[in-house]
Amino acid sequence: MENLAEKPERRYDIDWLRVILFGLLIPFHVAIGVYWSTYGEGINPNLSDDPDDRKEVAEEGNDYTYDSVDPTSMFLHWMHQWRLAALFMISGMGTAFAFKRRNWKNFLLERLQRLLVPMFFGMWTVGFVGGIITGGVDLEGNSFIDTLIAFFVHVLFTSFLFWVPLFGKIIALGHLWFLWNLFLYSVLCIPIFHMVQKDSDGRLARFFRSAFTLKGGFGILVLFPLLLSSTELAFKPWFPGFIGIGYEWIWYLVFFIFGYICIVSRDLYYDFLSANRNIITILTMILTVAFVLIRLQQHEDGIPYMDGGWIENDILHNRMTILGCFIHSFHAWFWCLTVFAWGAHLLNKNSASLAYLNQGVYPFYIVHMPLTFAGLSIAKEFGFTGIPAVILSCIFVSAGCWLIFETVRRTVVTRYLFGIKNTKQKKSVVSQDVNQL
Repeated sequence: MENLAEKPERRYDIDWLRVILFGLLIPFHVAIGVYWSTYGEGINPNLSDDPDDRKEVAEEGNDYTYDSVDPTSMFLHWMHQWRLAALFMISGMGTAFAFKRRNWKNFLLERLQRLLVPMFFGMWTVGFVGGIITGGVDLEGNSFIDTLIAFFVHVLFTSFLFWVPLFGKIIALGHLWFLWNLFLYSVLCIPIFHMVQKDSDGRLARFFRSAFTLKGGFGILVLFPLLLSSTELAFKPWFPGFIGIGYEWIWYLVFFIFGYICIVSRDLYYDFLSANRNIITILTMILTVAFVLIRLQQHEDGIPYMDGGWIENDILHNRMTILGCFIHSFHAWFWCLTVFAWGAHLLNKNSASLAYLNQGVYPFYIVHMPLTFAGLSIAKEFGFTGIPAVILSCIFVSAGCWLIFETVRRTVVTRYLFGIKNTKQKKSVVSQDVNQL
């Protein structure tokens, strides 16, 4: 069997899916600010400052929180179950491409530069701007010197807070937690990557590829999601998932490793997707119905079957929590398979705009959050609510991200700070080599 190093052709479908899934960050993060009040009621366009209007909303039973089960909120719940999981799989795929041309030392250096530099730069700068917009940083009446002092205090505070276990990085990093998790996963898995690189037809590599050769697709359709479910069963009662901590830390790590295994298996992986695309899609639709039903039951019972942390309800496990773990993992896994199967079928095509869009992923991701806060504030100021507020905010955020990207991609220093790949690299290097998160 040909190994990965002998198959250097680009996989444009992975590039396209990376762009598309990161592009969904903007409408998703805008929408949860409208329908879940994620960033506070002060910038939620749906919530009026008029007490009578607030009372009317409460009487209608729509509190605009994560617990809401109206159709728009349920759509956001559904998207949240698999989008990040798919991105971590793409990251694992990109890692497989990247490691085959590097030793572990060069790989680690590349991860430091491509992940930690943008992460800390964003934490200090973008986090400060976001705090100003949401009111967490008050600069009213400040002189220029006072503002500089406030900025340096923010840098020192977040740099110290970042190292506080569990919640420190969440408060300090905000949406940039993804980069930190990805860096930790990359470092943790270096021994695995090194072993496969040294012997691409060795025992470990063959073990990975065997998942695609089990009869009836048992390895991919059953064993992989069972492994995901087992992490939920073990950790979810005590550790609810929240932006990459709790049970999600292990859960996303497994998705990351699965992505790596898919590219190590290469032809077996793509042949499997092609042969089973329709059955995967059908099973995914069935699991989506099951996800909706148990999410509605969670709302009715007031017990977080899908979210975890039910030990607070004096429940270690019962029939519903166990069912929730299996449905949650199988639903997320099969949506990932569906996205990758149809992506491989439809998107493995080059485009003049693909390289440009790929370069924009990091800058858009880093700067979009404070622009989201600003867009929601503008929508509220002009009296937009619901879908019109989402559309207006998305236009504002997308335009702002694009303007910033066009600015920062033009100098070596800003490209480095925003993690943009050096365009002078040889064309023979596959796109996933360093472009993938």
